[in-house]
Amino acid sequence: MKELRDIHRLLREAQEPLALATLVAAEGASYRRPGAHLLTDGHRVIRGSLSGGCLEGEVMARAREVLADGTPRLLTYDLRGDADLVWGSGMGCEGLLTVRVSKVEPGNLPAWMGEVQEAWARREGVHLLLPREAASELRVVGAPEAASISLPPPLALWIWGGDEDSQLLAQLAMALGWFVGVADHRPAFVAKGRFPGADDLRAGHPEQIIPSLPLDARSAVVLLTHNYLKDLDSLRLLLKTGAGYLGLMGSRARCARIRAELDCPDARLHAPVGLDLGSRAPEAVALSILAEIQAALEGGTARPLSEAR
Repeated sequence: MKELRDIHRLLREAQEPLALATLVAAEGASYRRPGAHLLTDGHRVIRGSLSGGCLEGEVMARAREVLADGTPRLLTYDLRGDADLVWGSGMGCEGLLTVRVSKVEPGNLPAWMGEVQEAWARREGVHLLLPREAASELRVVGAPEAASISLPPPLALWIWGGDEDSQLLAQLAMALGWFVGVADHRPAFVAKGRFPGADDLRAGHPEQIIPSLPLDARSAVVLLTHNYLKDLDSLRLLLKTGAGYLGLMGSRARCARIRAELDCPDARLHAPVGLDLGSRAPEAVALSILAEIQAALEGGTARPLSEAR
């Protein structure tokens, strides 16, 4: 998600033609999956990747050709078995990859990029058709097709409370490419200078703001107000929304008391919020909260991969 949002921003700001390489098909094992992108000027990777590093140099060489003549190319790379040694490091990817490379002129972004960003702004997902011919552009389609991928909107994080802990949480969520909104009943605590880069800042009390928030199954709300009554009022309203995750900061005793007052068995409520990472440092707490949200909203187990099947 962040890769695509970043590439869209970089292309809007570009002052010279750039090449966009997209992994449109992958058979067998692959470091990246179809829909991965790489933006380049032909000499350096500006953003993104297509493999574990073995293809990027060769793709940039082809990108220079595309930038020179403007003709899109469809490239095929066989990384299966001993053929992988040809492309670099013998990584054993065991994949057959197809990459489309096209030229993007300044001020002339591909139509599908704008459509994706507009849908995400509405908190809607899209289906993106990946072409199998060089002359065919990527395009948004109304329903899934055999060669399409699903692009749900980025995860959204709403933070209630604008103190220093909230700033750390917002910064890390933005680094992940999430939509980030911050709300507080104190206007000074949601000033733009306190949360540079945040998508939405709102000042007001829970009853004024929560009913209008665009909360869906890919949205999380974390309460960091450290105000018992505010948290109680907020949760009463939030439990009526479609938010997929609700997190409450506080001790076990405080969280248990709030649960009891709300008579709340709702599995969406994580109280106390976060995973046990073995540290109470503010940065580690922010990491633990986002890790729990990521697992909860994307269907992860939050278990070590060494124990996963």
